[in-house]
Amino acid sequence: SYAVSASRGVVAALPGGVALVLDALQFLLVASGMALMFRYVPNTFVRWRHAWVGGLFVSAGMELAKKALVLYLVKVPTYSVVYGAFATVPILLVWIYISWSIVLLGAALTAHLPSLLQGQSLCRPEAAGWSFALALEVLQQLHQARSEARKGRSTSQLCTSLRVDAQLLESVLGVLLSLDWVGQLQERAQDGDGARYVLLASPPDTPLAPLLERLLLAHSEALGKMWEKSQWPTMTLGDVL
Repeated sequence: SYAVSASRGVVAALPGGVALVLDALQFLLVASGMALMFRYVPNTFVRWRHAWVGGLFVSAGMELAKKALVLYLVKVPTYSVVYGAFATVPILLVWIYISWSIVLLGAALTAHLPSLLQGQSLCRPEAAGWSFALALEVLQQLHQARSEARKGRSTSQLCTSLRVDAQLLESVLGVLLSLDWVGQLQERAQDGDGARYVLLASPPDTPLAPLLERLLLAHSEALGKMWEKSQWPTMTLGDVL
C-alpha cells in the first residue's frame, strides 16, 4: 500500500483482487506476530489457541482503528490547521497510543480467556484469608496426587478443579515454592498445560506456622499473646490436610 501510494503514478492502481490479497496478507501477518508475542513473551504457559484469539483481536482492532482515524482526520482537519507541516507528529503520537492500547487489550483478553471459557471468576475474592484457604486447597490437591500414577498437577488442572483464575493461583504457588513445600517439574505435562507441581513437604513433620505468617497473620509483637495462647505454633501441615 505504501509503495503504490508513494510511487506518484509510476505504479498503477492495483486490481481489486490483488489489493484484497495484500490486505488479507497484512491482516494475517499482524495476527501471527501478535500471537507469537502473546505465546512466548509472558512468563507463564499460554495455549496457542488463546494466543491466536488475542492476535486476531489485535489485528481486527488495528484495521478498525486505522479506518476510524482516517475518517476523523478527513472530517476534522484540526491537526493540519493548528500544526501545519508538523501535523504528522501529533498524528503519529495518537496512532502509537491507539495501537498500543489495542495490543494491551489483546494481551488482557489472552490472559483471561482460559478463565472466561471455564466460567471462573476473574474478581479477587473479598473474604479475609482467601489466599491462605486457596493455598490449603492447592496442598490438598497435590497431596492427593501423591497416590496417583502420574504425580503432581499442572496449573490448568488446578484451575479447573479449584475453579480459580490462573493469575490468582500463581501468586499462591509462588509462596509455596518459596517455602520449599512445593516443587516444579520442568517436564511438560502430557496435556500441554505447562509444568507440573508436586508436593515436597512431609505433612506430618512440616509446621504450619510459616504458611500462617505468610498468608494469614504475621507473628508480630502485638499478636504475640494470640500466637502463644493458640495452638498454631504446634500445628503441622498434616493436621489441616
